[in-house]
Amino acid sequence: MRAITVRPPYPNSIELQDVSEPPPTQGALLADALALGICATDREIIAGDYGQAPEGRPRLILGHESLGRVREAPDNCDFKTGDHIVGIVRHPDPVPCPACAGGQWDMCRNGQYTEHGIKGLDGFGAERWRIDPQFAVKVDPALGINAVLMEPTSVVAKAWDHVHRLWRLAQAPPQRVLITGAGPIGLLAALLGKQRGLDVHVYDHNKTGPKPEIAAALGATYHCETIEALETLQPDIIIECTGVPNVIATLLPQVAPDALICLTGVGASRRTPLGCPVVPEV
Repeated sequence: MRAITVRPPYPNSIELQDVSEPPPTQGALLADALALGICATDREIIAGDYGQAPEGRPRLILGHESLGRVREAPDNCDFKTGDHIVGIVRHPDPVPCPACAGGQWDMCRNGQYTEHGIKGLDGFGAERWRIDPQFAVKVDPALGINAVLMEPTSVVAKAWDHVHRLWRLAQAPPQRVLITGAGPIGLLAALLGKQRGLDVHVYDHNKTGPKPEIAAALGATYHCETIEALETLQPDIIIECTGVPNVIATLLPQVAPDALICLTGVGASRRTPLGCPVVPEV
């Protein structure tokens, strides 16, 4: 079968190769690939910035945003042939750390986790892939190819979960949210904000193109002026989806009293000229 592979950490080593069928040791569920999402993480792995092949092998099958159709499933699981599934990207570390032991391996504390298509586990960029049933999520076939967005949506779903856990004013629920960045993560965050009945505002630097139209279709207000011009907006919640340090720093004084800023964007690993560390993903 064909698969998209890279050889970390060598840059530009991406190839479409003929590879062996995935062995049953990779999981009892065998799925035919229906769609594969591509994001900046894949671009960075291709550039050689990071990535790790499975132990004992030089190449990694790329791809962590998946959609597949079950071809084979064991009798003693909740999946059957024909089900549409997506794969959970991260697997807990073998130690495990307190977070992994508590079922929160997306918050692994010791870094010994593995990730499909990123770190130590083959990804979903192949004609067929396997996964353990406990790391598969069944999705409604009515979603069609849109179900491939399940993985990036999980990022903002986690963000909203954290926001609601931290919101302290039970008698005054949040009313207005500002989303910074109108990429896929930002627009998905806006979608979930509208589903929660909030007054959603989206900030991005693009004045033209599809972003303003998509934001409007979601029912959000789109802004493309300077970030400082949003000072009077006073959102209860800001969900930051750019990872740009200057945007983050500008946002800090603009929230309403006792409001929240949730960082979802991944900042650069370097330090700013002032010597202040760039805020990492939370």
